[in-house]
Amino acid sequence: MNLGKWISLFLSTLGIGIGAALVVGVFVFMINPEVTPSTMGVEGILFNLIQTVTVGALLGAFSHMGFFAYLTVNLFAQGIFKNKLMWTYVQVFFIVVVSGYAAMLRVPEGESMLPYFVLPALVVIGGYLVARRKAAETNPKSFVPTLFFMTAVTLLEAVPALQQFNAYGTAMMVLPLFLCNAWQILRLHKILAPARAGEPAGRAS
Repeated sequence: MNLGKWISLFLSTLGIGIGAALVVGVFVFMINPEVTPSTMGVEGILFNLIQTVTVGALLGAFSHMGFFAYLTVNLFAQGIFKNKLMWTYVQVFFIVVVSGYAAMLRVPEGESMLPYFVLPALVVIGGYLVARRKAAETNPKSFVPTLFFMTAVTLLEAVPALQQFNAYGTAMMVLPLFLCNAWQILRLHKILAPARAGEPAGRAS
């Protein structure tokens, strides 16, 4: 990956983070009857807009750092685990553990744990869909690593929001991180792999 491609990936990731944050912000604005343009005023709207854009950009940058950290860990793990199947089992184990941790982390004392598994379950389902597409565009061996990145890494990155017991804060962090991670993992092979003769660039593996 050359500098130009890295800058392109970084800036596009920031853009996705900003876009996702704005979507969440507008949705919350629309469903909150106590917040209207008249009550916020022009200054309030501009302040919230700038704040949302800033948060989205920071999450995009955070996702980008997490992505390259994952690539580094994955590279070292492949060297440590000589048996590739063992590394696959380890990743599946961490997917289960981190998903359970993300649910238990949000459960207030005395409440049922079951409803708090909804968010990790949604992330796993979304991660599964991304992993299927990654495997279809590259090779089946990329399925588990992609699922691990999309679930375990995304949920770990979102731990600060999960600890706040705030639905808005959780959505504002999890959705941009998930979309940024999905964009990067699906874009990586298109950046790195040269196109085969007579084949579109996106199908090289």
